Amino acid sequence: MAVAGALALLLTGQGELLWQLFSDRERIQRLVEGAGVLAPAVYVLLLVVQAVVAPLPAPAVAMAGGYSFGTFEGFLLTWSGALLGGVLSFGLSRVFGRGFVATSARMERLDRYIAAHGAILVFVLRLIPLVSFDAISYAAGLSGMSFRKFLLATALGMAPGTFVFVYLGGASPGAGVWAALVGLAILAVAAYVYLRVHLKYRSRALR
Repeated sequence: MAVAGALALLLTGQGELLWQLFSDRERIQRLVEGAGVLAPAVYVLLLVVQAVVAPLPAPAVAMAGGYSFGTFEGFLLTWSGALLGGVLSFGLSRVFGRGFVATSARMERLDRYIAAHGAILVFVLRLIPLVSFDAISYAAGLSGMSFRKFLLATALGMAPGTFVFVYLGGASPGAGVWAALVGLAILAVAAYVYLRVHLKYRSRALR
């Protein structure tokens, strides 16, 4: 119901309300902490909405999780909620969009390529925080990639960034925060270089 409501807001031109909520860490914290014993469930639900309804920002939600639940519990909740949202996005795309993918010789080669190598693509893209989480999930659902590969690649690839943003939300400013940011930046740059250098050679098979 929450996802349907969020979609309705977007379709009626009220998506700005959602964007404002998901961009404001303090508002998310008040909403979550005001839920009392249901706080973990409300937080996970927010993560699912964020992952399904594009293009809502994710960092503020993850940071709110770190502030409200601490690094360990916040990471587990954030990782689980985002993973569930990614699975729903993949499933929606697979069920409702797969049949509309254009059929041509080139598209068939691309589909086979993604089915074979899509897991590493998803894993690497998940390491780059600037790449839309939603877009990756929906694109994967349109392809021939198996659900098992998508699930594993997403679960592993999203873990570093999730941990860093949750940690930033609950940690005090200091050397640890800078170390987390630098580590994530190095990982993201390495992933980007991998995409640019290695995948361009494999893409020749699509020509």
